[in-house]
Amino acid sequence: MTKYRTIRIPESLVKSVEVIIEKRQDLGYRSRSEFVIDAIRRRVETLLNSNHKNIEEDKET
Repeated sequence: MTKYRTIRIPESLVKSVEVIIEKRQDLGYRSRSEFVIDAIRRRVETLLNSNHKNIEEDKET
């Protein structure tokens, strides 16, 4: 079973997420949590991929 943690997010950012969820139903987000999980997952993947490229470049020099 997946464990969850609570995090604090500025209210202004939460409101922006709510607007996106409401106005962009085509994106398929059903909740703030779903949006945030997806956003974090995408950012982590981007950083890991970027870090991987940097590691490969370091090996070549």
